[in-house]
Amino acid sequence: MLQAKTLADTLTGVRFLLGLYLLWLGMQKGSEALPTAALMLLVAWITDLLDGPLARRDLRRRHTWIGDHDLEADLAVAFGTWLYLALAGFISFFLAAAYGAFGAAALWQFGSAPLAWGLQALPYGAMIWTALRHMPLYGLLLVTWVGLLVAMTWPRFPQQMLPEFLNTMRNLRRRRS
Repeated sequence: MLQAKTLADTLTGVRFLLGLYLLWLGMQKGSEALPTAALMLLVAWITDLLDGPLARRDLRRRHTWIGDHDLEADLAVAFGTWLYLALAGFISFFLAAAYGAFGAAALWQFGSAPLAWGLQALPYGAMIWTALRHMPLYGLLLVTWVGLLVAMTWPRFPQQMLPEFLNTMRNLRRRRS
């Protein structure tokens, strides 16, 4: 029987691959792959929801390399989404490059998890907006998932995650001053 930690690591690894797949879709299929790209993003979000609880079921609390790089898998999906949108012509390649450079520099300089969470918002928001405009059913699917996720994590989202992100942004601004 497959252990929960192994399954969690597999789901995290799948997210790394989905980030690369989104990049490939942009290069090879362009805008015609929007439905596939939206579904792959949804699959990535589902794997992200499942891998944490599965990893916590490991009674020995083992750490693995892939489990310790869960956030990097999330970033791979976010930047794969962003590059898909640029390569498919939905956003300016200059904008994509500038945001990618800004994000990489900010992570290199400050290396904070809340910052990494925040950097994912623009690519995901742009994908949702693009899907709503060009393939409304897929856009509604993504919006519905985000709504369900916020509802499922509601007490934690406004009480912990949002304040952590805002405090990190405030601290980063103070460091620059």
